[in-house]
Amino acid sequence: MRKMLCLLLIIAAAASAKAIVSTLDAPDTNISGLAWGDGSLWAQDAVTDYVYEIDPATGDVISSFYFDHLATIVPTGLAYSETNNMVLCGGWYLTNGYVYKFTPEGSYQGMVDLCGG
Repeated sequence: MRKMLCLLLIIAAAASAKAIVSTLDAPDTNISGLAWGDGSLWAQDAVTDYVYEIDPATGDVISSFYFDHLATIVPTGLAYSETNNMVLCGGWYLTNGYVYKFTPEGSYQGMVDLCGG
């Protein structure tokens, strides 16, 4: 009975799985964050410190900007705030997390220390 239930769960999972409809080449080699916002896909590179705005239909880079941060910060994530129309770049140093706020054009808007350090 358990084997039958397991088989049914596997079949149900396979039947409901989503298909990959397209793939895009990464704009750089060390993508550490992805976000969706304002109709674009956004990607952050952990080594070059660039943030890329990507056309989701073609994979073409629409624009990019340098993620200017403290040298000790390791870029680890990305988000897009539709409410504030901002690209939010996350980073860590030891045990402190930081969020750097940028306009979609790359203009720095400030930083938040998430750990209060």
